[in-house]
Amino acid sequence: MPTSLLETAKLVEYRPLPLNADGLHKTSKLWLQMADACLKRADDPTKKTGTVWDPDTSWQRGNDPALDAFVAFYDNYPRAQYHDAAKLSPKIAAALNNLAGIAASHHAAANKALQAARDELSKSGHMLGGSYHTVLFFHIHGESESTADADSAVITRTMAYLRKLNEQTKTLINLQTSVIDTLIGSLQQISDNAKKATSTLPGGAKYVKDSKYDYDWWRGEG
Repeated sequence: MPTSLLETAKLVEYRPLPLNADGLHKTSKLWLQMADACLKRADDPTKKTGTVWDPDTSWQRGNDPALDAFVAFYDNYPRAQYHDAAKLSPKIAAALNNLAGIAASHHAAANKALQAARDELSKSGHMLGGSYHTVLFFHIHGESESTADADSAVITRTMAYLRKLNEQTKTLINLQTSVIDTLIGSLQQISDNAKKATSTLPGGAKYVKDSKYDYDWWRGEG
């Protein structure tokens, strides 16, 4: 809020909602980066030469049960779940961008209302305009009855508008945060499923703890 509007905001008892559009946009970009990181983490091992995913490899399914199990596990769990997470991340980013738009619109509307009120209250003889009125050709400090009534009407009208604006904005915010909460819950479910999948496999506990894709565990040499 511009400093020039602080006094008016105090008069109408308005407090800006704690939403930072720039911060929300930055957080949104981080979620998009997370999507890229998930795809990279999922697919990079399959692009390395000499692996079982290499088109020129001599490996064939059925020749090595332990390696078959590892490949099947990787394709069905870490790789698939990274892809699932990558699909959810942009949706969270979009919701955060929506929140940023809501914040920007709210602040713009509130500042416009405050500026309009300030313009009225700053007119000569009014509350913020060096108020005075004339009695028998003498300038008496303080508002006349008519200007006081006009100022009171401006303040009352602005307060009502800003209260309604806050309520509408909070409703929009709640809708977006509900979307984000649901998506975060889905990400948590993906994480929980991955932990359950690895905990029942040979070396599973060690595998989860160290986060290393070590074929020795699958050959029984870990």
